[in-house]
Amino acid sequence: MPAHKRKPNYNGANTMQELLNAVCDYYGDPVDDREPEDQDHVSLHDVADHFNITVMKARKLLITGGLYSTSLSRKVQEFHAQGLTVAQITEETSLKRASINSYFPYAHIIYNLPDISIKAERQK
Repeated sequence: MPAHKRKPNYNGANTMQELLNAVCDYYGDPVDDREPEDQDHVSLHDVADHFNITVMKARKLLITGGLYSTSLSRKVQEFHAQGLTVAQITEETSLKRASINSYFPYAHIIYNLPDISIKAERQK
């Protein structure tokens, strides 16, 4: 007989998608530094404060949602598309590794979500 699931309704992908949707809805219209700046637009710091996440996580979520584009984010993503490693991009841009990673869209489930898996609970 199979073991009883402790969290039968847990789905990390759904939790991530819900957070992504909430952040994108809160942020509103896309921001691209090639267009005129809207002074009343929500800032990355506002998003981070509202969702109690870091600015880098807020930026990464908005990039994943397609709502955030700056010359630096496009440059980092272009280097990555050319096959440069994070270390090489660090040398080219003088950014730290964590900052470089925050300019890439999410490819996996976000860490430190409010609803965590059984494995994450066990590791705590």
